[in-house]
Amino acid sequence: MNNKLKLSVASVVISVSLLGTGYSALAADSAAAGAPAVVSYKLTDLLDVEVKGVLNERVDAGTRIGVVVRLKNNGSAITRVPDYELRVRTNEGIEYTLQGSAANAKSLQPKATTELSYMTTIDRTDEVVLSQVNWTDVDYYVYPKKETLIVGIPVQGVSWQGSDTTITDPAALKKWSESFTIPGLISPLQYTPVSLNKESTEQGTVIVVQLLAYNPTGKRETIPAFGIDGKSASKVYEGSRVEQRSLVLEPKEEKYIHYAIPVDQDTTIESFNVLTRESFAQAGGVTNFNVGRLNIILPSNAVTTGVAAYKIGTPIAFDKLSELIHPDMQVSVVEFVMDENEEAGNKHVTAKFKLTNNSSKPVALPTFQADLVSTDGYEYAGSRQNVVTRTVMPNSSLTVSYSFTVPVSEKGNGLVMKIQDTTSAAPYKSTVAVFSTELQAPEKGKFSLYPFDVKVKDWHLVSDYGPTTQYRYAYRLKLDLAIQRDEQVQLDPNFSNLFFELYDSSDRLVGSASGSLYGTGRLVNGENNITINGASETFDPRMKVRIYETFQTPAGEAKRLLAEFKQ
Repeated sequence: MNNKLKLSVASVVISVSLLGTGYSALAADSAAAGAPAVVSYKLTDLLDVEVKGVLNERVDAGTRIGVVVRLKNNGSAITRVPDYELRVRTNEGIEYTLQGSAANAKSLQPKATTELSYMTTIDRTDEVVLSQVNWTDVDYYVYPKKETLIVGIPVQGVSWQGSDTTITDPAALKKWSESFTIPGLISPLQYTPVSLNKESTEQGTVIVVQLLAYNPTGKRETIPAFGIDGKSASKVYEGSRVEQRSLVLEPKEEKYIHYAIPVDQDTTIESFNVLTRESFAQAGGVTNFNVGRLNIILPSNAVTTGVAAYKIGTPIAFDKLSELIHPDMQVSVVEFVMDENEEAGNKHVTAKFKLTNNSSKPVALPTFQADLVSTDGYEYAGSRQNVVTRTVMPNSSLTVSYSFTVPVSEKGNGLVMKIQDTTSAAPYKSTVAVFSTELQAPEKGKFSLYPFDVKVKDWHLVSDYGPTTQYRYAYRLKLDLAIQRDEQVQLDPNFSNLFFELYDSSDRLVGSASGSLYGTGRLVNGENNITINGASETFDPRMKVRIYETFQTPAGEAKRLLAEFKQ
């Protein structure tokens, strides 16, 4: 599917921003991961309290107000949570009492920390501005009842009013590639946005955000649950974490996590919100809600100039954290060409990868996806050659080709290749290498079908005419070839074939023939006779021959022009 993806160019730059570096290279800058400051207050002699989050959102029943607080027991014995009322004060001076969650702890273990959740829904549809959270001791055993304010915490401007809330606190605004910790979570883990991809799936368009999680401590840490939403200029799109299992980071370990955000097809995402998931339990069930913590701003003028240049034949630099490519496996691009299919009205780009096993034992052949991104932001998925070989022999190589269909308007300048891992974030892709390279120009009188280099020393057509050909002109193609092969490269049973097409001077197809550089009936050094299947009723002295490479992919047969010879 060749759709224009508005995030494609940005994705390339964002993907390469930290690709292959790892977070440890940025650990010295962890101070830049600052978060909005949280202030603790004394609730009792032994208990400290801080406000983790405040919810103030419009719902069908009016306005829902929620407060999540964190208590810490500084004592050496179990301490009971005091029976204070938790109230919120508005800027009008009105107070509302919140109900405690049924899941709230009644007491705290020594030196322990716990979170308490409170909520209420009030029948107001006008704007409610919260200014303070109060803990109030109410003595109902005297008349009139006596109320004593224990502690009040200002919350002016920090209420989360739902997914449309705009985060304005400078400490909560982060640039792409800037590391951060998540406010409100008791977790030392640090995160860095490293890549995003916009994919078209059967369920619709999805943006996949990849974060690099880093554990800077000396003990194991579990990655906590949090959410990421995408924000366009007019809409918010809810995301979900791809990895549903629990993820643990060892000391100083780095690991990727991914978030999938379903969006509309033409959506342009401008930023992402990082949110924590909170809950409130009552007799009727559990109410889950989010509280926004950070806003990550995407670059507004991304271009492909930041992509590293690649030289054909050299090893590709993969993301160091990726486990897709075996450490002893070296991958390089050995062919990268484009040809035009005038009949179909498009062009084809063919990329051939050489995978070399540098170890002393067989290594499994990795399967990856290759995508091309043009300079104007179009992204094209490659169709992988059908390969039946499962392992690469020691000190040997194997080739795998990818075919890309691009519009006839594509010039091929500045194409960017993205190597995608289709398993680690399945069913979505994650980028493990990004590079830019120039297309190879054809050489006159020779062509390459790696690991074969073929020089056409001479060629000519022989025509037959008479009763045996039903008085039509039949042709045989004679090729004098010089063939060289890289013997280190093993050939898959589905290795590419040759296909010959004969055209007259009006560019009408006269006939065709198949050939191969290996196996029974293969072309050899010296003279080769190739019978063209097809005939012409008239003799044409200005015939031309086109030689193609063909290979099978899940999308059908891929075909690329190798050489053309004219009489």
